Amino acid sequence: MNRGYSRFDSLTSILAGTVTVAGIVVFAAAPVFAKTPQEIAQVAISLTVQINGTTGSGSGFIIAKQGTTYTVLTANHVVDDTKATYTIRSHRGKDYPVTSFKRLQKSQNEADVAVVTFNSTESYPVVTLGDSEQATVGTEIFVFGYPGIPASRQYQRDRNFEFVPGYVTSRLPNHPQGYTLRYNAVTKGGMSGGPVFDGEGRVVGIHGQGDRDYDYVTDTDKKVITGLADTKTGFNSAIPINTFLAKLSEAGLNRSAILVNTSTATNAPLRLNNPNDAKTYYVRGLTRFDKGDLPGAVADFNQAIQTQSDYAEAYFYRALAYSDLKQMPQSIADYSRAIALNAGYVDAYYNRGLVLSALGDKPGAIADYTQVIRLDRNFAAAYNNRGLALSDLGDQKGAIDDFNQALQINPGRANTYFNRGLALFRINNDRSALADYTQAIQLNPNYAKAYANRGITLARMRDTKGAIADLQQAARLFRDQGMNADAQKALDLIGQLQK
Repeated sequence: MNRGYSRFDSLTSILAGTVTVAGIVVFAAAPVFAKTPQEIAQVAISLTVQINGTTGSGSGFIIAKQGTTYTVLTANHVVDDTKATYTIRSHRGKDYPVTSFKRLQKSQNEADVAVVTFNSTESYPVVTLGDSEQATVGTEIFVFGYPGIPASRQYQRDRNFEFVPGYVTSRLPNHPQGYTLRYNAVTKGGMSGGPVFDGEGRVVGIHGQGDRDYDYVTDTDKKVITGLADTKTGFNSAIPINTFLAKLSEAGLNRSAILVNTSTATNAPLRLNNPNDAKTYYVRGLTRFDKGDLPGAVADFNQAIQTQSDYAEAYFYRALAYSDLKQMPQSIADYSRAIALNAGYVDAYYNRGLVLSALGDKPGAIADYTQVIRLDRNFAAAYNNRGLALSDLGDQKGAIDDFNQALQINPGRANTYFNRGLALFRINNDRSALADYTQAIQLNPNYAKAYANRGITLARMRDTKGAIADLQQAARLFRDQGMNADAQKALDLIGQLQK
């Protein structure tokens, strides 16, 4: 039975993937004044820290001091491995062991927040927290953190900080992990847990989640869907600092332990009151895009481009909107224009590759993913997607090499194991394919189509009992996820196996 199961289509085709402390609080009564970005950057450098662990890394920022004990606020997922050892590195390059943890996230439906402590006789400043309710749509923000070292900079011994500007694009009413403050900014892995500053240099959020959209990828004759790939949107999310302030007692902190300034901000959100200002249109376009108003976003990006013809970012986001509107030629043209204006625009190459692949131009997509890898050799998704395209073109060895590289960079991606499993299945390496599907399921226990593909592989290996068990689990998961057609296909195949 030479059949495989896609994450996205039918069972009849082989398809490709897919602390307690005390202190003195200062409540500022006088109004605060906007700082320059350079001033905010200097504040950020002095109080943001690296958090380095034996199994991962992230960022955090100092919120309290008592004697020689400092308290750092971060995202829980940065320090959630209870078996790992963690150290704090300050901006002076000094390393300190973490002396205590207070992980505030007890389940996946609670805010992704944690506090840790370290001891030092050095003097470090403490952050001032603001009022995240003032971070309304259009407000300028700045994200600070320490990304991991990419493979392309192996000569670099230590992580270096990044200071990234952006604008608040929307405020979600709720989010299971608390990420309701959304903004447009370029961030990288390792910046999670870092501070999000307002224009007065006060922290209004805890950065920790990057956004992804998804585009389907079709095979060369466009008859079946063969995968699902990340689209780089540039939208990110933070937990509003007010969410943490509501958890102070849970964190073992008193209000007197921290510095808070909730005076009215002086940097009001941008308003569309200058028809000659391209940025106002651009920011409103981002907000409309983030809220799903794609035609409105396109109209604003049009205005931004008419006002400033070399606005590469406006071309990029108009291309993204066109892609979501399924206007693929316009999307490709805009990505190409963004690249012409900025030859190092990695995300534009990456997203153009997605569109080309969706149109069946696998060689064109491969060329774009290859350019992404030349520019950023740590871009795991580009290796994954190039592997998908190579696999569709029949180059299973090249595809497996790319999936291997993607997993070396990011070993936690279930879909890459799934994709490699399909490539291995295609060359009849069923035992290795089975191992990859099993790993995908371990990483994502609700991965219905990995169960289905593993079931089909077991069937080809003549383990009918194991195949039926996996297909039954796939059918249950499909039904729970509202994928009733796929559930029925799994049941139909079970019927065939039982004959």
